[in-house]
Amino acid sequence: MNDLVTMTSQRLDAEIYTTGDIIADYAEITHHAVNQLINQYHADLEEFGVLAFQMLKPSSGSIGGRPRKVWHLNEDQAMLLITYLGNTKPVRLFKKALIKQFSVMKRELILRQAKFELGKEFSKSLHAAISESPALGEHGHLYININKLVYKQALGVNVNELRKARNIPKTEAITHYLSSSEADAVKRVKQQIRTLLEMKMDYQQVKQALQIQGVIYRIELQLPAKASVK
Repeated sequence: MNDLVTMTSQRLDAEIYTTGDIIADYAEITHHAVNQLINQYHADLEEFGVLAFQMLKPSSGSIGGRPRKVWHLNEDQAMLLITYLGNTKPVRLFKKALIKQFSVMKRELILRQAKFELGKEFSKSLHAAISESPALGEHGHLYININKLVYKQALGVNVNELRKARNIPKTEAITHYLSSSEADAVKRVKQQIRTLLEMKMDYQQVKQALQIQGVIYRIELQLPAKASVK
C-alpha cells in the first residue's frame, strides 16, 4: 500500500488526493459500491471542496466499453468517505495506511516549500557572484549556461528534458517542481559554483571542477501520463 495518495501536479502548490478506485481496490469493495457512496453523499463531500474527477478511457484492446468517471478526493473528503465504509479487516488496514500516506505526503510538500524559500536566497547569491566575477568578464550573461550546468551536475539531466518530462512551462522556475532531495542537490551545486567563482575561476574551470565530483543526485525522467480532469 505505497501508492494510495498522489498529487495533482509536481508543483509546490499541488493538491494531494486519492481516488474512488484506490479506495475500492484496497478496501476490497466494488467500484460500483464506492461510486454509489460518493453519489449518495455528494453534498457532504463537497462541503470539503469541489469533487474533481477524471474520465478514464477503456483499456487498449478491450472490446466495447465507455469512458468512466474516476473520482478524486482530497484528504478531508477521503477521511469522511471512509467513515461511511464498514469495518472489515481490509477496510481497517486501508484506513490506517491511507491516513499515514496523507501525512507523509503533506510533510514532503511542507519540506519542499521550505527548501524552495531557502533556495531562493542561494539563487540570489549565485546571481550576484556571476555578475561580480572578474573571471567571467564580459561574459556574465553565461548565467543561462551556468543554470544548465547546475541541473546537469545536481540531477544528471538536461534542463529542457526536465521541463518536458514534468510539464514545466518556460515562464515558471524549475525549482517549483523539485522534490526536497532534488532541491538539496541543486542548492549544493549552486553553493559550489558560487565558491568557485569567488576563487576567480572561469566557466570552463568551474565546469571541470564540478565534473570531477560527478552527479550529486541522479534522477530518471519519465514522460507524464495524459489525463482529462474536470
